[in-house]
Amino acid sequence: MIVLAEGTAIHQYVSERNRARQYDFLRTAYEVSKVTADFRIDRQFLCDLNFYAVQYLSAQPGQYRHQYNVVVGRHNPPPWEDVERLMDQFWDNLHRLWGRMGPLESAAYALWAVNHIHPFAQGNGRASRALTYFIMCKKLDDWLPGSLTVPEQIRIHHRPRYCEILNRMDGGIDKDGLTDLTEMVAFLDELLVDQLRSAP
Repeated sequence: MIVLAEGTAIHQYVSERNRARQYDFLRTAYEVSKVTADFRIDRQFLCDLNFYAVQYLSAQPGQYRHQYNVVVGRHNPPPWEDVERLMDQFWDNLHRLWGRMGPLESAAYALWAVNHIHPFAQGNGRASRALTYFIMCKKLDDWLPGSLTVPEQIRIHHRPRYCEILNRMDGGIDKDGLTDLTEMVAFLDELLVDQLRSAP
């Protein structure tokens, strides 16, 4: 297994190429989803998004973390032994509430839940933001125009605010694995408006 050292030129190069490959996969998946009823937003899809993001950068690309615990700033994600159960709960909630949640609500839930559970050894933010964007496009029935997408705005311009919102959401989890989505929905709405305004 090749895992490149962080801070090196080759790590930076591969990270940039992975981001481009992940975006290309995401766009391809969206086009495929439009012409087949068999497409599912599920575990395999998320694992594929993670694989494209962290190939050569993680010891466990494209698979839920196994025998590997993580700490992310102030957030202490669940132990690896709980990841399968919590992710199954996430997928159940996402699919069960799909018809009742609007595009930004579903996207906000996915963005928070994947970051909260942190199912992967690395690349959780990259995978969750890609999943979030796919959900927005899918539910709005359009590959959204604009020169700087919502995930890129978060990565480049709004990371501290995004992390603060995620941390506040962590404080309100109920027994069903749900939390208050209001603040994240408003945040995504703001970024989406900025993206659409940047369209030619």
